[in-house]
Parts: sequence; structure tokens; C-alpha cells
Amino acid sequence: MTLYASEDEAYQIRTGHEIVTAYPELYNPWTIQDIKHKLEACAQSRPDLTGGRSIEDIFAIATYDYWQYGIGPTEEFYHEQLGASHEKKRQYITFRERFNYIDYLNKEEDMHLLRNKWHAYQLLKEAYRREVLLLEGERDFPAFETFCHRHPSFVLKPIGLGMSMGVRKVEVGDADLHTLFNELFAETEALNSHFSSAIRGGMLVEEVIEQGEEMAILHPASVNSVRMHTINLGEGDIRLWYPFIRVGLGGNFISSASTGGIIACINAGTGMVETTGFDKLAKTIDVHPNTHFKIKGIKIPRWRKLCDKAFELAERLPTLRYIGWDFVYDKDGEWIVMEGNENAEISSPQLIFHRGMREEFEQLIGYKSTKKYWWQGKYPSRFENIE
Repeated sequence: MTLYASEDEAYQIRTGHEIVTAYPELYNPWTIQDIKHKLEACAQSRPDLTGGRSIEDIFAIATYDYWQYGIGPTEEFYHEQLGASHEKKRQYITFRERFNYIDYLNKEEDMHLLRNKWHAYQLLKEAYRREVLLLEGERDFPAFETFCHRHPSFVLKPIGLGMSMGVRKVEVGDADLHTLFNELFAETEALNSHFSSAIRGGMLVEEVIEQGEEMAILHPASVNSVRMHTINLGEGDIRLWYPFIRVGLGGNFISSASTGGIIACINAGTGMVETTGFDKLAKTIDVHPNTHFKIKGIKIPRWRKLCDKAFELAERLPTLRYIGWDFVYDKDGEWIVMEGNENAEISSPQLIFHRGMREEFEQLIGYKSTKKYWWQGKYPSRFENIE
């Protein structure tokens, strides 16, 4: 089995199937089914990008692209990489290759400060402005019970999973609280079991954020947010990397693009949304289909205050030089932290502007990755042509 850059799809398909066979510890039945399910959803939404290929062939090509370039399965569609040239693929910061830059910018031993959502809350509690409770086991049930009396609706979050996985709004209603407590633990542990990077042993329940009207009216059912990527270049020089708004869609509670929300870039100087909206498959959305707001031209309230808050928090974590902050505008007119991400994806601006930003990002941070493959040092090589 060999691995090299090639635009020959027959080679890509053959190599993709060989990789799956060679790495059974990574491609277990659950993982394969999950990837294919995502690809099927993408293909149904963007049949124009499949080129008549079967899901089996798309899966094999996506597997090859993942190991050769670090392209995530859904990036095949929302960056239109399926069948793209080698040159185009190299222009993008891919799902996996972003970790090369994160490893350079962020100190590994300090990543837990944000990776573990409970550690982040303890460190930045005043910036959250809401109650968050850690549940680790049966001994925490009394605290959960009283929490539910104060907050009959709350947000459930695994301690350490990204891309909004496992995050949902819970309505207590007339549920038996002890049964609900056990069900939430079982649900979280079942999800964690599929990911080796998951932080096990507990979950968070959070008070639901009551949003300020200016942001809530965009889609009242979701917690609409602003993603602020801060890059600390040292000596007080902190930059914003293409901030963007995230608005929910179709009554969904979560607003992130990975779960079906709308994203659009914000002009960092004016605080105005300067692009049309896009969904996770790069489909254009000019007007919100539910609330009928025109996406381009939305004004972010108290923009300068939000920028100052992002810069202030970035300064407090000098060893984490690249952070993706999610901020929510609350009912008191304050920008509060929903969460900070130490390994935030860089793909959304590339999706919005339909271009790769590898060179631009490398020039900004003053670093160019020298690794031939993102997975070297993480997984053993089972390829003939790689040492």
C-alpha cells in the first residue's frame, strides 16, 4: 500500500479501501457507518457535487484525501474538494492539518484549560455569567436535583467533545429527576465511548442563556453566537481571524454550522455582517428562511465591547495563542462566554469566501508546517513508501 499525491481517482479509491483494511483500530464499524452517514447527507443536499459517484467510492476517496491532505469527510462537499486538483487541495487549511498550526501556537500542557469545559468555567467564571454544574457520579444527584428546581430548562454538555457533539437543551417537565439523571449519564458515556479523545467521567449542566433582543430575534429558538478567533502574536499584539456570526435554523437550539446553522463573516472594523449567509455545505442563504432577516447587513450590538472582551480573555491565556471564542449577547446587554476552544477549526472563513487560506494564515502567524503528513507521529505508518 502506497500513499502519494495523485489525481487518479482509481488510485484514490483503491488506496482508500486499503487504508480502511490496514487501520481496523481506527475504522471500526461505528466509525465507518458514521462517516458514510455524513457523506450520504452531504450527497443528498449537494447532488451536483457527487459527479455520479457512489457513496462507497466517495467514502474511499474521502479516506484517501483524509490521509493524504487531512481533508475531513464533509469538507469534500463544503470546500468542493471531491475531484479537485492537488493544487486546490493544498491551498486549504484542512480539518486535520489545522492541528499542525495549533501545536505550534498552543502549549500542549495548558490545552486542558479550555479542552476541559469544567476547567474553563472555573478559570473564567465571571465571563460566563451563569450557573454551571459538574456532575461526576451518584454523589452529585442532590446538587442536580436542586439545580433542576432552579432551572427547569438547562443545557447538557459533555466535558470534552467538540463540534457541539452531545450538546442539547433539556426540558425537565414532569420527569423523575433520578431517572433523568441516570439517562443523561448513560447518553453522555455512550457518546464518549466512540471517541478516544473524549474526556470521560462526567458532564456539565448549564443554565440556559437568556439572549438580548438584538440577537434573539434573528432566530429565537437558538442561542445565536459570534465566533471570535484570537491570535496572540506576542507583546500585546492580538489579532482577530475572520470573526463570524452563527444563527440557528429551523427551530434548532444549536446555532453552529456543524449542526445546520447559518454562518456569515463580520467586518472586524465595523461589526457589520459583510457577507451573505452559508450553511455547512456552502449553500448560499441570503434571507433567513424562518425569521426573514437579510443576513448581509446585520449589525452586531456593542461590537467594540465584544472585541475588547475577546482581547482581554486572550491576554489571560498567553500560552494558548490561538483560541476560538464563542460569545453570546445576554439579556443585560453583556457579551458572555459560551465557551473557548483551544483547537478551533479554521474552515468556516474558507467556506464563506470560497478560497483556501493556508498561505494567508501562515504569513500571519509566521510559521509554515514542514510535516509531509499530518498523521506522522500520531499513528504508525503502514505504507510502503513512508518511513
